[in-house]
Amino acid sequence: MDVEGLLQSVIRFSNFMTSRLLVAGVVFYVASGFTDVGSASEGFLPNADLLNEIVQNYQNIFDVLGVSDFALLLILFVFLTTIHIIYVLFDRVGAYLPPAIIPLSGWEANDDVTLTAFDLLREARGEEHTDEENQRLYEFKKKLREIEETIEQKYAEETEGMATAYRIAKTFVLFSVGVLVVALVSGKYAGDLNILMAIIGLSILTALYTAFGLFRANFERITAIRHDVIVQFLEFSRIWAPQDYQRRIAEACKPSRDLKPAHFAVLVPIFGTLDEMVEEIRRWRERRARRSA
Repeated sequence: MDVEGLLQSVIRFSNFMTSRLLVAGVVFYVASGFTDVGSASEGFLPNADLLNEIVQNYQNIFDVLGVSDFALLLILFVFLTTIHIIYVLFDRVGAYLPPAIIPLSGWEANDDVTLTAFDLLREARGEEHTDEENQRLYEFKKKLREIEETIEQKYAEETEGMATAYRIAKTFVLFSVGVLVVALVSGKYAGDLNILMAIIGLSILTALYTAFGLFRANFERITAIRHDVIVQFLEFSRIWAPQDYQRRIAEACKPSRDLKPAHFAVLVPIFGTLDEMVEEIRRWRERRARRSA
């Protein structure tokens, strides 16, 4: 039995449920401020005696109706599904709330330091360049691609977790600010407005922290890709090209300053980003103008 694998699965499931319970719990707590639930609105947590009475009442109902264990599992499933739907909703809404953080792809980082260098490798062989050497260069490029994919996989879990937290934090900012505005305008909010302010503050801090973490993680990811690819490329050039070409290849492998590990953008459904949508509209107008002419 793989005990370590089992423990890792338990930890992942615990994190999976904890994040969803936290999101749904805050949503339910804030929403309860607009509902008259008596003593349940006192303090930060609902009244323990009231909760016990509710649980006992439901248990009595189940006993009277003779509800089976399957029905209880079905109720639990519906409860967990509701929590998951709230979590997914916050995640999806946050994905399109500006600003989104778009990471630089590993393929672009790879091409940035190898595209010109590969041309120099072909040029270095001159007329002696053969189909067999083309195949060897192709296999070498596949190896560099595998290096990039390995590093991408290594950082995938870390960046995805922070990206999800960033998206949900943005949604919480919008949600809590909206609730605060409605509460101040309507005057019907029975909860503590100070807690709403605390949620807003924590959401903003979380969004800032995760945004910084995403930029840092993507910087480390791109740096690792470029470092490993450049090392492999320079080693390969030493057995492939003369010394003067080796110097030119080393110069060509220097990373471009124009490509950043990640950048802010405004996401738009279908088109991708706002810049891409504007560019598509511009091309559409040009085609329409040419047809009219």
